Amino acid sequence: MMVTLGNPGVGSEADARHPSLASRYCLGDQGRPEGELERGRGGARTAETAETAETAGGGRLRWEPRCQQPLPSGGPVSTLLPPRLDGPWISTGCEVRPGPEFLTRSYTFFPNRLFRAYQFYYRDALCREPAHSLLIKGKVRLRRASWVTRGATEADYHLHKVGVVFHSRRALLDVAGRLNRTRAGQDCAQRLPPTRAWLPGALYELLSARAQWDCTAALGFTMHELSLVRVQRHLQPQPPAGARLVKELYLGDIHTEQAERPHYRPTGYQRPLQSALVSTGPQEGELSPRRAGPM
Repeated sequence: MMVTLGNPGVGSEADARHPSLASRYCLGDQGRPEGELERGRGGARTAETAETAETAGGGRLRWEPRCQQPLPSGGPVSTLLPPRLDGPWISTGCEVRPGPEFLTRSYTFFPNRLFRAYQFYYRDALCREPAHSLLIKGKVRLRRASWVTRGATEADYHLHKVGVVFHSRRALLDVAGRLNRTRAGQDCAQRLPPTRAWLPGALYELLSARAQWDCTAALGFTMHELSLVRVQRHLQPQPPAGARLVKELYLGDIHTEQAERPHYRPTGYQRPLQSALVSTGPQEGELSPRRAGPM
């Protein structure tokens, strides 16, 4: 039996913020062989995904990764279940978070479930004046298809290290000032260098799982966006060459209040990242100086 969930709120403001919410999600019968999108009666394209099931004794999740939604241009969008995260993903432009915060992201996921993430923060809405960069290492584990957000997969993550690189003395003062607002943050601020000792490109740890200390909470930083994941791909028209394959990674949304972020679990999405392997991202140099070096 095929169950098709509707397309609520199309054209609303929420859909403009999260384009994937305006899509349709299809649940189909289990046991269909893997393959590309099939054609139904009359030649129309159909796509199915099986409901999540746990295999006996193994505790592993099994999806049938077939779901597609129509784009405004008429091209199909395929949602991959379970999502395949391996590889590099990058921002396609300057992103805005509540605060306001202006940033770009560059995330890489490895086959052993480890990930390395860069978040590059700027002082301006065009992402031209770099402030500081966060370098994050950890591990993520996919769990099950979400019962709340259609087309999404729930995940768990664990942070191993978080470091910060300051691109100006002003940025160092700004972060130190945010830390000094709370008693716990004051202890963390002492781990930062005095402004006179600041060195461009130097990495200062904010979290270390091995040392069992964490200063990220004092900054209102979390990676809860990794708790909700969606990967989809589609062909994007690109005249005169024809079309290119675009693969997008949607991660969970961010709470508007910084104080609520440590407790918030996302139900929507941020602006998607694009795979650097199958799609053409920004030209070389546009993201500079967003990589501060490996941790």
